Amino acid sequence: MKNKFLILLILGLMFSFSACEDELELFPQDAIATELGYQTVTDFENAAKGLYSGFRRSGYYGATSGAASIYFIPDVISDDVIINSNGRRSRETFYDWRFDEDNSSQAFWLSAYKVIQRANLILENIDNLEDSPQKENYRGEALAARGIAHFDLAKFYAPSPAQGSDSDLGIPYVTSTASDLLPSRGSLGDTYSKILDDLNNAQRAINEVNPRGRLNKNVVAAALSRIYLFSGDFENTLNAANMVNDVSEVSREEFSNVWKDATETSVIWRIVVTQPDNVNIGVAWLQESPDGIRSEYNVDYALYQLYQDNDIRKSVYFETSDFAGTPYNHIVKYRGRLTGNANEVDPKPYRYSEVLLNKAEAYANTNQDDEALEALDELRSNRYEDFESPEESGQSLKDAIALERRLELAFEGIRFFDLKRKGLPVERSDFGDLADGTGEEAEFKLLPAGNFRFNMAIGEGERNANENMQQNPGY
Repeated sequence: MKNKFLILLILGLMFSFSACEDELELFPQDAIATELGYQTVTDFENAAKGLYSGFRRSGYYGATSGAASIYFIPDVISDDVIINSNGRRSRETFYDWRFDEDNSSQAFWLSAYKVIQRANLILENIDNLEDSPQKENYRGEALAARGIAHFDLAKFYAPSPAQGSDSDLGIPYVTSTASDLLPSRGSLGDTYSKILDDLNNAQRAINEVNPRGRLNKNVVAAALSRIYLFSGDFENTLNAANMVNDVSEVSREEFSNVWKDATETSVIWRIVVTQPDNVNIGVAWLQESPDGIRSEYNVDYALYQLYQDNDIRKSVYFETSDFAGTPYNHIVKYRGRLTGNANEVDPKPYRYSEVLLNKAEAYANTNQDDEALEALDELRSNRYEDFESPEESGQSLKDAIALERRLELAFEGIRFFDLKRKGLPVERSDFGDLADGTGEEAEFKLLPAGNFRFNMAIGEGERNANENMQQNPGY
């Protein structure tokens, strides 16, 4: 059954309406059925909704401890967490950097290419609709979803453009649903050129505002700012970040409500999760039990100490309490809503906080310190009680931006990629897993900068089925 992970299979699958999780997919048996499935506005509305069920899969943003998802694994393989010796030791091969072609992030590979296939079906059939703003919005949503999914794959499986070269291996950029494709890996330069083309075209087509949980112009702009920053293109990072309009930073007093889905303030894109979806992303970090919180991973004590007592994030992100009589610093960021199931909360792939930090870093790296400090302080003034700006400049300002980025975006699948794009190693502390920094330490503490494991392995099943698929060096 290993072929279930293959692009080849994904591209061979056709879509149909059903009542299960994939009810919005179309599985026609031939071209005529495909054409019949994409004719009316209702057909395209259902197909567009299907994009978001793809993003919600457990191998993508619907993170669980049992799946190698983009919302969980990047923190497990970084330096922000430590495995809990009393937990289930889930995904420990990732934590120990022992992932290879047999146990790499194939669930994510499948889920991302599933989103891409759904986007391609919309784009291949979009001209069945008469010209209208609604048609262009569906086109924009599909282009945006395709570009974002390819970028998420590229940052996992290929070098960062900021550290690599255009001739390095990229990923297969799939723009067709043909069932006989055997896609090869394009160059890194070609991969990112196509990602940016899709997103810039999406920006021109997509609506300013779409229903809650749907992509829109602000999401595309935020995604572009992230991609340009990952590529080391600071000028375009600023251009994209400055396209985000009519969004404000959430206040210190309201910050906890972001993580309980009790406010929309500062959330640029959320992936809406309802009870029937059975997606509980907080399970990746903790489970409630009669013996207290049982954590899969705890915040590393070195990171925990960086949060000041007057920083609202310290109480929102963490709880220090016992499990079976032993104290730990638990990560409770995704514990759940004010009411409802435990650990059930919307993933939030793009927040205004990240846009501010992207902007601050880009300003600081283009010798615009005043503007960088202003963006940074917009964030800090909403996190620290009685905040007074230290008015840093130069390297001290860059260091302050890097610190706030780590503190703000912890456990959002970003830290590992920040290290990767900067060409930095993963350096874990010598602290243990207990609340006071004692206890069981990480067995493996250093992943040197540039190590081949900064790029995930292409799965063995994928390569066996596709003779054109080249493995990443080192595996």
